[in-house]
Amino acid sequence: MPFADLREWLSALEKAGELQRVTTEVDWNLEAGAIVRRVCETDGPAVLFEKIKDYPAGFRILGAPMAQSRCHRYARLAIALDLPPESSVQEITESYLRRRKNLIPPVLVSSAPCQENLLEGAEIDLLKFPVPLIHGGDGGRYIGSWHTVISKDPESGWVNYGMYRLMVLGKNRLGGLVGPIQDFYRHLSAYKRLGRRMEFAVAIGTEPVTAMMSCVSVQGKKSEAEVIGGLRGKPLELARCKTVDLEAPATAEIVLEGFINPDETEEEGPFGEYTGYVGGRQPRPVFHVTAVAHRKDPILTMTSIGVPVDEDHVVMPISNAAEVLEEVRDRKGYPVNFIYVPPESAMHFWVVSTKVPDKSYPRRLAMAIWSTKSGRYANYLLLVNEDVDITDLGSVVWALATRVHPVRDVWQVPHAYTSILVPFLSAEEKKSGDGAYMLLDGTWPAELSADEVPKVSSFNRLWPEEIRKKVLARWSEYGFER
Repeated sequence: MPFADLREWLSALEKAGELQRVTTEVDWNLEAGAIVRRVCETDGPAVLFEKIKDYPAGFRILGAPMAQSRCHRYARLAIALDLPPESSVQEITESYLRRRKNLIPPVLVSSAPCQENLLEGAEIDLLKFPVPLIHGGDGGRYIGSWHTVISKDPESGWVNYGMYRLMVLGKNRLGGLVGPIQDFYRHLSAYKRLGRRMEFAVAIGTEPVTAMMSCVSVQGKKSEAEVIGGLRGKPLELARCKTVDLEAPATAEIVLEGFINPDETEEEGPFGEYTGYVGGRQPRPVFHVTAVAHRKDPILTMTSIGVPVDEDHVVMPISNAAEVLEEVRDRKGYPVNFIYVPPESAMHFWVVSTKVPDKSYPRRLAMAIWSTKSGRYANYLLLVNEDVDITDLGSVVWALATRVHPVRDVWQVPHAYTSILVPFLSAEEKKSGDGAYMLLDGTWPAELSADEVPKVSSFNRLWPEEIRKKVLARWSEYGFER
């Protein structure tokens, strides 16, 4: 059954050994961020801080909610999708795609847990919540690092869910990083063109699938709320906001409402980012908060992102790769077996296993991937044949080093749209997201006959099946651990 709220999911994580409660007092000023960063770098469990310095009992912080696990790499993501913790990346992806096809519209509810408490006007003070100063050198305290930002297109009414970092500028003001590659930026640009301010809502501490989908570049202009319903197998419950014409997840821990004046900016940043480097300080849009709703004893969710691997590198690669896989395999009919984005690559190195029907296919496939919303992150794209286990980093490095000709199999594409946070971009390129792509074609040429394709020297390839079965059956007898 899908989780009704964050608290139900935390109970499931705890039952699976994927949650650590910290009852000793922890300082919001760098200590919590340092602990969560260390958890991410050691594949530890999610951590719930239950006593925060300077804050009353009941106010809590949840860190590393979907970072990778020591026992099973994608355990917390699997549990969020109501799958066994030991599910493989392929099982998670294919389950995602099956559910993804069945969109379920959200439902409005009249009574919402997120509105148990309401602050408006002079009552608003964002630092009433234990907003952490996460990284050393951050430009401020970030209330939005694992959350959902909700906006609406002024012309079509299409509602988008996204995740854009939010720094506290004052009692009722936030600064947010919004790049030209993102749908929120397009919405804001439309409001600017119309000479109108843009309303927003921010949901913090939602049930897990909502936060997960806020990291995903859903292909086309689909409602993320409907996709969330499909993934959960049950409609997402929404509540009407109090001061803006938007709806927010009804069981969220905290909901912020407000507006943006498209021409107004203030300095935001720096902040440790998903690429593993510190993102800079620049003028960014200002989010004016007109209302704050929250549950009793609210839980503020956060991630201490940095050098892979953490939430961004677990959730974004699987879900975004699944979106592209559906587009190129299921809709366009390319004979793609699987797409995997190694978490260590910070979303910018993609690997595809595929059949190769003809000589022009690798470049056609590459262009199809780069044309998708999620595929624009694939600055480096490696294609290999189906015999390579692309979820195993060792196999990927082996295939790259032995199957990609350093000249003939490399295709460089300049002036391609990508994330403004990629460190290799120049200052000028970051203004517009003017990046570049590279195809590394590690597939054997289509014209090679079966006899001409080099044979792989491995246990599964060179020995007869009966010998392999015999060796595996006697493995313990030989004295080895299974």
